[in-house]
Amino acid sequence: MFDLAAMPNSETVATIDIGSNSIKLLVARRAAAPASIETIFAETIETRISTGISSERPSLTATAIQAGTQTIHELVDLARRHQPREIALVATSAVRDAINGADFIAAVKAVTGLEIRVLSGTQEATYVGKGLACDPSIHGINHFIQMDIGGGSLELIRFNHGNIEQAISMQLGAVRLSERFIQDREAAISKETEAAIREHVHQTLITSGFDFTPANSPLIVTGGAFSITRTILAADSKLSTIDFSPHLIIEHIQELKEQLTALPLQERKAFPNLPSSRADIIPTALITIEEVLKTAERAHVTHSFYNLRYGVVTEMLEASV
Repeated sequence: MFDLAAMPNSETVATIDIGSNSIKLLVARRAAAPASIETIFAETIETRISTGISSERPSLTATAIQAGTQTIHELVDLARRHQPREIALVATSAVRDAINGADFIAAVKAVTGLEIRVLSGTQEATYVGKGLACDPSIHGINHFIQMDIGGGSLELIRFNHGNIEQAISMQLGAVRLSERFIQDREAAISKETEAAIREHVHQTLITSGFDFTPANSPLIVTGGAFSITRTILAADSKLSTIDFSPHLIIEHIQELKEQLTALPLQERKAFPNLPSSRADIIPTALITIEEVLKTAERAHVTHSFYNLRYGVVTEMLEASV
């Protein structure tokens, strides 16, 4: 007699996104509305595997490999409770740039039996774009620019009627820049350090040749730094994150940056609604975001929760049609 409850569900898929700061699980299936995804289960575990990413020859530490493998094992177990027909593991900047990324891939396969697919910068940007297409709040917006910031990299994509016109990945992640520019991680961020980060971000953007025109093209953003910013601003207004407007204006981002850069690390860790695990890198992320907005000549951005994971599951579901 077959145990139907234990059989894979052909309509359900799962993906685990192995990022520099966190490792995220999404179990999903098609929703009734066209081009939409129904989330069955989602989980995020803060597991920074990217320590040392700014070095000339970045390498994952033994501790990072062990912690990352354990987190992925836990998330695979959670995913399998929903009997997905397939579980896809994808990794981005931290594993992509590490000289010993193969060791991490082997460790994960030994524990889970699953192979990690390491995405190129262009593939990462493309999947983020596919994920955004699932967001009902931006349906009908035909021309926009998307920005995603993580621990290791920052992606920018130009979309025109669903087509990618330009996609770049730059080494402007918050962990990478914090390691490179912040000498005393316990202290407040000096104006000199902020200026150095800002100048590096600006020059990298200019050198990249990314086209931010026209100025009225919306800038849609994803990534943990934006989620945290929205959560903090929402709490200040006594609202939940989801009820707070997704439109984040540069003045509010600047104000939050000024507050957090002025605090030493231990005080940042106690800052309301700021995860302590992100307290060391959030000032760098906000400095980077502010400089991108200035370079792009944008006064605000629109935050979306539909990130890379949604793009991966979209492709998995499309393959089953």
